[in-house]
Amino acid sequence: MTDVAGDTLKRSRPETDILICASCRELEAREVTTLRELLSLTIDWEYLLNTARQHGLIPLLHKHTSKGLSDLIPKDFQASLKRESVTNAQSVLYLADKTLKLQKLFSDHHIPIAIFKGPILSEIAYGEIALRQAGDIDVLISREDFVLAKDLLESLSYQMHPQLTAAQQASHLSSHCEIQFMRDDWFTVVDLHWGLAPRSFVFGLTGGEVMSRLQTVSFAGSYVRTFSREDLLLYQAMHGAKHLWRRLELIASLAELVHSLEPAAWTVVVERTVRARATRILGLGLRLAENLFGTIVPVEVLKVIDGEGVMRDFAKQIADELFVPRSPWADSTDTNLYNLKIMDRKRDALVSALRAVFVPTLSDWEALSLPAPLHALYYAVRPLRLSRIYSAALFRKIMHTDAR
Repeated sequence: MTDVAGDTLKRSRPETDILICASCRELEAREVTTLRELLSLTIDWEYLLNTARQHGLIPLLHKHTSKGLSDLIPKDFQASLKRESVTNAQSVLYLADKTLKLQKLFSDHHIPIAIFKGPILSEIAYGEIALRQAGDIDVLISREDFVLAKDLLESLSYQMHPQLTAAQQASHLSSHCEIQFMRDDWFTVVDLHWGLAPRSFVFGLTGGEVMSRLQTVSFAGSYVRTFSREDLLLYQAMHGAKHLWRRLELIASLAELVHSLEPAAWTVVVERTVRARATRILGLGLRLAENLFGTIVPVEVLKVIDGEGVMRDFAKQIADELFVPRSPWADSTDTNLYNLKIMDRKRDALVSALRAVFVPTLSDWEALSLPAPLHALYYAVRPLRLSRIYSAALFRKIMHTDAR
C-alpha cells in the first residue's frame, strides 16, 4: 500500500488530492480517513469526474468512494460514477472474451503471443480486470509471424487500419512497432505489436527478449501468457515515458507493480535496465511513484538508476504539472526536449528526433498515396508535411495570443 496520507494535502486543489488518494489497489484505514477529510471539503464534482475520466481513474475512484463514503458524495455524482464504472466493466468483460478467443486462435496455429496492457495489467496491478478503463486488446507477436497473424485476424473479420500497400507495410514493419485491426465499427480494436517501441523512441529491451521469458497468469476464468514481472515493470516505465507521463493511472499502475515485486527481483530489473540503456526511463517512473504515492524503492536500486537525483527533480516537475489543462499529445519540440532528459545517451535522443522527422508514418500514407516505385519519396514528403503542420499550429498560437 502506498504512503499518501502525509503528502496528499499538499496538492493544489482537493479534487486532485482525491484522485491521488484513490489511485491504488487498496486503502488502509488512515488513507480512508484522508479520503473522507478531502471529500468533506468544497468539491467541484464536475471537475472531479472529468479529470478522473481523463486520467483513466473512473473505476478506481468508484471502488474507493462507494465503500462507506457515500454520505459525503452528491447522488448525481454517485450515479454518474457508477454508470460509467458499470459500462466500463461490461466493456472489459467483452474484451476479455475476445482476448481469450484470439489467444486460442493463435495457439491453434502455433503462433506464440503475449497479452499485455489493458485488462491483464489491471488484473496484475489492481487484482481485478475492470479497474482500468477499457481500451484495446494488445497482442505481442514475433515480427516473422505478422503475415499469418494478419490472415488470422482477417478470418475473424478484423481489418487492418489503415490499409497499407505492400511497400508501406514493409516500411511500417521495419520502423514501427504496432498497427490496429478493427471490427464492429471500432468497438473492438486489436493493437498487434511486433516490437515494444517504434524506432523513433530508442529503447533497448526487445520483443524477442520479452517473449522468451513470459509468465502465465489467471485471467477471466482462464490463463494467458504475459510479460514477466521484471519486464513488465521496465516496459510500463518506458510506455509512460513515451507518453510523457500525462495520465495519473500510468503512474499508479507502475507503483502497484513495484509493490508486487519480490526483493530478489530488483537485481534482475536493474541488470535488464542497464542493458537496455533505460536507467533514466526507469528512474523517472520510480521517482514519480515515490513523489505521488510514497512508493518505497530500495536505496541500492536508486543509486544505480538515479544516483545524482536528476530524475527525482524531473519527476517533481512532471508531478507539479500533471493536472495542468493541456492536450494529451505533445508536439515534436516538447517530445525531443523530453527525450534529451530521459535517454541515457544523448545520441539516442538525437537518433529518435531524426527518425521522428524523416521516417514516414501511417498519417503520411493516409495523407498521400504514392505508387510503389516512388515509395522512397515519403522520406522527403514527411518533413515537408511536418513543417506545414507545425507552422500552422504556431500561427494559430500567435493569433490566439494576440487576440488576448
